[in-house]
Amino acid sequence: MALGATRWRWRGDVRRVVAHLESQFPALRANTYVCHPWCGWGRVSVDLWGRGGRGDPIPRDTGFLALREAFTLPWGPSLRHTIYLHQLWTDFGGYSWWRSDDHSGKLRHVHLTYWR
Repeated sequence: MALGATRWRWRGDVRRVVAHLESQFPALRANTYVCHPWCGWGRVSVDLWGRGGRGDPIPRDTGFLALREAFTLPWGPSLRHTIYLHQLWTDFGGYSWWRSDDHSGKLRHVHLTYWR
């Protein structure tokens, strides 16, 4: 499946989270894309990549730290689901295995989706 065009447009509360994460982790760059992860969800979904942006893998530890930061923010929107290193978390089902290899190795990035 081809991914949609890269975007940097988020709903206001998600944009605030993105700005916070990028300020806390200067090595990260956030983006979204058309139909990310489904059509109509692009403004509430975020991928965190390395300094080079989309497609630039992040260090493992940086990903874990950014994910922890996103989970522990005392303000902002509610997370719906996250994906990192084959681990899917949903607020309605907890942790499970993400079979796809699209968040590890050369494609290692953190995915966040907030409730619409």
